[in-house]
Amino acid sequence: MTVALVRYDAARKAIAAAHRVDEVKQIRDKAEAVRVYAKQAGDFELQNKAAEIRLFAERRAGQLLTDMAKNPGTRGEGRPRNDGTSKTRRSSATTTYPPKLDDIGVTKDQSSKWQRLAKMIDDPTFERALVRAKEKNGELTTAALLREIKEITNPAGIVVESDINVIAAELVRDIESASRRGKLEAVARLRNRLNPTIRKNLISALKNAERDVASFAAQLSKDFHEFPSNGKCHQRIVRESMAKEPDPQIKEKKALAADFKHAVVREINYAEAKNVILPNEHLGSMGTTETAYGLFVGDHLAGAVCFGRTAGTKVAASICGTKHADKVVTLCRGACVHWAHPHSASFLINAACRQMSAKGFHIFVAYSEPSAGEIGTVYQASNWVYCGTTNSIERFRTPDGKVYDARQVHCRTRDRAGGTMSYKRTRAEQKQLLVEAGCEFFKDNGCKHRYIGIYGDRRTKRILRRALRWEVLPYPKRQQVSDVTVGAPQPAEFDLPILSSRHHENAHPGA
Repeated sequence: MTVALVRYDAARKAIAAAHRVDEVKQIRDKAEAVRVYAKQAGDFELQNKAAEIRLFAERRAGQLLTDMAKNPGTRGEGRPRNDGTSKTRRSSATTTYPPKLDDIGVTKDQSSKWQRLAKMIDDPTFERALVRAKEKNGELTTAALLREIKEITNPAGIVVESDINVIAAELVRDIESASRRGKLEAVARLRNRLNPTIRKNLISALKNAERDVASFAAQLSKDFHEFPSNGKCHQRIVRESMAKEPDPQIKEKKALAADFKHAVVREINYAEAKNVILPNEHLGSMGTTETAYGLFVGDHLAGAVCFGRTAGTKVAASICGTKHADKVVTLCRGACVHWAHPHSASFLINAACRQMSAKGFHIFVAYSEPSAGEIGTVYQASNWVYCGTTNSIERFRTPDGKVYDARQVHCRTRDRAGGTMSYKRTRAEQKQLLVEAGCEFFKDNGCKHRYIGIYGDRRTKRILRRALRWEVLPYPKRQQVSDVTVGAPQPAEFDLPILSSRHHENAHPGA
């Protein structure tokens, strides 16, 4: 047995036995130093061994950080003293506070990445991904490992055929492409430098495109109707409309969806979820989706629910405190198809949340949009708690009529295209530039309903319910509005009468 192999085994054992983050961090830093040295020396085998130790150490550090109590920071210390002196926080070494990240030599970025690596998969799958990354790429890197983890958890398999709504959404991005607009502006500005033949061809192409666009816009506008305010939620109206479309497999699908004997909830890839979400969701986008689960009946996908990051930097900590902030995730999108069982939404949400709780997420926050006729019926059916409405938020409208959340102003303060920093501005400077460009900032009073779901074992749920800081309020009720639908009446076989909160909406998040 070589010296390198002996040291490799010793490092693996030390990582497994470590119970403190700083211990694992030391092993990780030494392994990274060896990896850099081995790469410079051309020792490929030693380089991969060191990279493997580094990745194992980062995963172990993520597990320890996840389990470790969070440092409260300087919050809760109040205002400065009456004499004007500031309150100096006691050192972590002389108090019972858990250590800060700086105390153990870990950056916030490292902490976030390592905890995510720890939560993604179990140990056997992690080791399998390591082996596959080395076999496929030769050199073991973090990026190669993450690609293999993604492939293992969401195998490519059969290519997913895009729904027509996915194609339409891609067309919107293509038509409004800032890159294409920038190229046209550059060409128009430097037109005198163009080859006459190329210039003539471009003029012809633009004229043809203008004619085609006008024709397609007229066809799309011909029988278009705005969302009706008739008391029904957006997704129910979509399902009623889709139920009228011909489907040669509808009998088979409805037979399988008659009960949940054939139902299976499992993780699905982004493309599969997109084919269900975009045709049905009021927002027409995937939001911050990072993980998605699908409800299958036989081979047919009957619904999808998506989880992603929370809105705002302090939302997670505000729900059950900073101690439990890492357990929070947002149920950001979800939908079921028209032929699914009436209770599919609550069945899917509960099953998906239970599977997410196995990954360390126990607190789920979801929002419903009143402007889309949503009051959160599906969350009420799933026994989530109602926590009132969100505050009004600031938005801005661009000269072409698009409306964006004002939080996106910060995203525009930096440009790292191509891996280099092109510019860096403060938020105030960026906002002023937008105002000068003709953008209008305003307060949006369209508040959303907030719901919280808590999942896990009895002890976990008891602890988190006691820690809940948001006020729990009675469920909102749907206002009774005359049931007026657009177009011809729907066939009775597809009608979903309002018999109860569970039977009402085949719903999905927000309904």
